[in-house]
Amino acid sequence: MPKQAKSAGQRARTGKLRTQARKADPLERCMELWLGLFAAGYLLFPGFSGYGGISGSKTWCLYALAGLLLILGAGLLIRDLRAKRLRPLSPAQITALIFLGCTLVSAAFCETEQGSPWYDATAHEAALTLSLYVLLFLTVSRWGLPSERLFRVLFWALAVFCVVCAAQALGGNPLNLYPQGLNFYDGYGVRYKGAYAGTLGNVDIVSAFLALAAPMLLLHTRGQRPKEAWPCWLLAAVCVGIMLWIRVLCGLVGLVLGGAVCALVLCPEGKRKWIAATLAGLALLGLGLLWFLDLPVKFLHELHEILHGRFEDSFGTGRFFIWRQMLGRIPDRLWTGVGPDMARYSGLEPFIRYENGVEVARATVTDAHCYPLHILYCQGLPALLAWLSTVGLVLFHWVRNRRDRATAILGGGLACFLGAMLFCFSSVIVMPFFWLTMGLIEAKTNQLRKKEKP
Repeated sequence: MPKQAKSAGQRARTGKLRTQARKADPLERCMELWLGLFAAGYLLFPGFSGYGGISGSKTWCLYALAGLLLILGAGLLIRDLRAKRLRPLSPAQITALIFLGCTLVSAAFCETEQGSPWYDATAHEAALTLSLYVLLFLTVSRWGLPSERLFRVLFWALAVFCVVCAAQALGGNPLNLYPQGLNFYDGYGVRYKGAYAGTLGNVDIVSAFLALAAPMLLLHTRGQRPKEAWPCWLLAAVCVGIMLWIRVLCGLVGLVLGGAVCALVLCPEGKRKWIAATLAGLALLGLGLLWFLDLPVKFLHELHEILHGRFEDSFGTGRFFIWRQMLGRIPDRLWTGVGPDMARYSGLEPFIRYENGVEVARATVTDAHCYPLHILYCQGLPALLAWLSTVGLVLFHWVRNRRDRATAILGGGLACFLGAMLFCFSSVIVMPFFWLTMGLIEAKTNQLRKKEKP
């Protein structure tokens, strides 16, 4: 009993101290509120013109939310300057600024006559939007922190998102996002070309976002008892079910690749070699089966052909066609690229899909469907190296601080998302979540670094 009373007293004092801290620092409290608003608002806001205008609606929503954050960041910066406690930039923040600088140089040297590398109604991820990504990362990495309250907001927002997807899976049209009289099953070229789901739009984007969110749900339950963990397990299972329903592989591939990395990073030290050997054995077994067996499943058949050295432009739903074109043109604009989000105006041949020798779809190539290649083609080699450095430093912090619960959760989601983005296209609808996740990992790293100092 005395021990329990002492524990209760400690909890009361801790809660009092936290309350005092919030009262003493309202700006940092506003930062947490902003993060919660973004996690729920940006995810669930579908715009006012259905899926046809969702990219534009999300873009202006991002600009409004980013404007609020930058005003808040300016207030925090002034506060730190007055208190003479402004910290120097971290290596990841410096490389992010270099990425921003390379992006602006790429836009300045863009030679495309159509569109604008800075921003236009089509190029939603032009220089202005990319600059906001970096500024969001810098602001959150300096003054933001992950919290249990923020995770709960994301949990309930994700639950609402899944309910919308479930209604669409049943043939409904919640929020009137599909054209009048149509539903999810009219997509994929049945009655209209696009395939859209939830409040994010394109199914590739939905799959990539769920690859970010589902691992966070599962990693949040580490160390919890089943009666505490089951809501996260259930929601994570629903997320995977949605990935299967929309028939998009990039998110599932991201879960497999990122899951393997998480297993190696987050496992106990004594089991790492055994897990590495198991993963290597499974990979070799899978490759061996694919070498000998030509299974009647599209992507497995393509893997079988690739292992035997046979490549076709149609592989990867046309990704090989896109990659071949871009890789052939990169040496011409190696240092500055064609301009941010200017791939659509760079003279690439349109992608044409045939079925039984008949053309069934024709589309302008707007993205590499491989984010590192997209940066290399649009913004040049220096921008790619700066981006890789930023991501590498953040992942290094994840590995180094993997015993910290918040860092482990965020890093696991980031690893799976990066795996998905090797085969998905970049979009203003999902990339802010990526940069904010990196920002929160960097912020937590800075907090842990301060605690280590004597």
